[in-house]
Amino acid sequence: MDIVREIKRAIETGKVYFGLDQARKSLRNKTAKLFIVANNCPDPYFLQETVENVPTIIFQGTSTELGSVCGKMFDVSIITVIDPGESSLIKKE
Repeated sequence: MDIVREIKRAIETGKVYFGLDQARKSLRNKTAKLFIVANNCPDPYFLQETVENVPTIIFQGTSTELGSVCGKMFDVSIITVIDPGESSLIKKE
């Protein structure tokens, strides 16, 4: 799986949130289906393999690089996937 291509596809066709605050809200609301975390995320809690039974993918790049992949002009330390859209980030059952 090409993670960069799948992230872009999820952003275009699904529903994602950017940043730690949105990730924490999604955890409280139990709406998160997947976290994609930059390897320099300031919150080590999100660098685990699963966070409260939510799968986590560690992006092998910095938050600056992840922001660039997302088409943002700012650093993105974490992406919360609510709906993957047409991407294959979450395995279909």
